[in-house]
Amino acid sequence: MKAKRTTANKYVVDAVARALDVLEGFKDSEEVSLRDISKRAGLNKSRAFRLLYTLSERGYVERTMDGQRYKLGLKLFEHATKFRRDLKRIAQPFMRQLHVRFNETINLAVLHNGEVLYVELLESSRPFRMSAMIGSRMPIHSTALGKAMLAHSPDHEIAAFLEQLTPPDSRKLKKELETVRQCGYALDHEENEPGVACIGAPILDLTGSAIAAMSLSGPVGRVLKQEKEIGATLIGFCREISRYMGFVGGPAGQTHDGSQESLRAEGSA
Repeated sequence: MKAKRTTANKYVVDAVARALDVLEGFKDSEEVSLRDISKRAGLNKSRAFRLLYTLSERGYVERTMDGQRYKLGLKLFEHATKFRRDLKRIAQPFMRQLHVRFNETINLAVLHNGEVLYVELLESSRPFRMSAMIGSRMPIHSTALGKAMLAHSPDHEIAAFLEQLTPPDSRKLKKELETVRQCGYALDHEENEPGVACIGAPILDLTGSAIAAMSLSGPVGRVLKQEKEIGATLIGFCREISRYMGFVGGPAGQTHDGSQESLRAEGSA
């Protein structure tokens, strides 16, 4: 989605922003015409063509065999694969610590095409447990992982997501996202699966925006009984992972007025 230009982002390089608008105009392996890309990116055809040509020269975009359409290139998928590999490598030691401490299922996920995509997990050894699968997808609005990431996404992305919901659901989720930003973690209380609760915290990049999230899930009774302890531990671990991923400050994400607020880590291990 094309970002609105404001004084808050005066340091944005226009050419880079426009190239990213072009890339964000693609959806998965979709093949798109120049006309559609220019429309989605809000650019005239001449500028869209120059950007597509440049991106294709660097391998981020490829032309179809007939030369009439474009698709995402291998270079982009190489970077995505490297990012997930690095994320998993950095997060795994913290996931193991959570697993040993609470013996519940630990999940690691990213946002992909408007859904929560599970990229790593450690299952609980207990008889009754919640278990997703690596590669499985879940809704953003009904999962702790999704809400933790959405709450720490740029304002325009939050607004775009809320517009897809009914007015009552939009108001409810907006209020919940504000709570997530205040306490530092998100809660799924049987929203995604009956009898299961999940607590998730965001992993941030150097801008303070969420690039992933880690969560603990299990039976409602066990999880909610330890909610504060689990939440504080998750916040502390996710902050450490965030620092490895480039985050250098205390802020957890952008508030609606452009200022930043901090994750609470009282009692974290």
